[in-house]
Amino acid sequence: RRRRVRRHRRVHRRRRVRRHRRVHRRRRVRRHRRVRRRHRRRVCGRRCRFLKAHQARLRAMHIRRAWLARLRRSRALRRQLHLRRARMRRLLAHRRRMAAFLRRRRAIIAAQRARARRRHKPCFPAHAQVLLQDGQRKRMDELAHGDAVLTVGSDMTTAFKEVYFFGHRESEARAPFQCIKAGGKELCLSADHFLVASNSGLWADAFPLRAAHVSVGQTVWQHGEKTEGVKVEEVAEKWLTGLYNPYTLDNNLIVVDGLVASTHSSWFLESVVPSSMDWLPPSVYEARLPPAP
Repeated sequence: RRRRVRRHRRVHRRRRVRRHRRVHRRRRVRRHRRVRRRHRRRVCGRRCRFLKAHQARLRAMHIRRAWLARLRRSRALRRQLHLRRARMRRLLAHRRRMAAFLRRRRAIIAAQRARARRRHKPCFPAHAQVLLQDGQRKRMDELAHGDAVLTVGSDMTTAFKEVYFFGHRESEARAPFQCIKAGGKELCLSADHFLVASNSGLWADAFPLRAAHVSVGQTVWQHGEKTEGVKVEEVAEKWLTGLYNPYTLDNNLIVVDGLVASTHSSWFLESVVPSSMDWLPPSVYEARLPPAP
């Protein structure tokens, strides 16, 4: 029993010692931590103040550098914008000069063409062909007085009528012509020469129209197996050789290169009649100036 008691006391003593050691160790650790914390606070306080000041200096430097970079970029951008605006002003001035030059050039070309039209008489070119009564085709420069050519009446009836008069025959002259393509055929005549056209496609609504006023989509008449209307596909201006204007008896519509055209052209009424009444002068010419018997 005594042994057990002594053993028990020894065990409890050891436990107390261990517990005491643990407690003192914890106290030492806590004290050491407090000391380290106070030291760190003192050291870190100085260091943090230094770091804060350094960071503030760095921040100010970065701000200054960013401000300088923005300033340089803004200056470069302003310079680029200034150069771009100057380039755009130069480009717009060049475009204005080119537009003025083109307007003057177009006005000069239009005046030259107008002078050429006034200088050259309205007619057909030398290579234009008509159909004779014997079935042959003859060029304008080979046509003679008394040749019976295919004509079309006001009621679309066809007949062969004799050529009794040439308004002019100039084989060497060169002049601008309006070339009208329709139905696979091409008719070239001067700008002031008349041909039959219609906006509705009906013969009843057909009217004489100067070649200069013919536009794509209008209807003109061709003669094949029968006389029928076809749409204008293209209108172009070409310089061709020869000036011929034949007149036929009775009928004033002649078939040239497969298309129906008038034998009349502008004379003295066109200067007083508006372009919207192009149909009137040929009727007056035919009624007031009939061919001699």
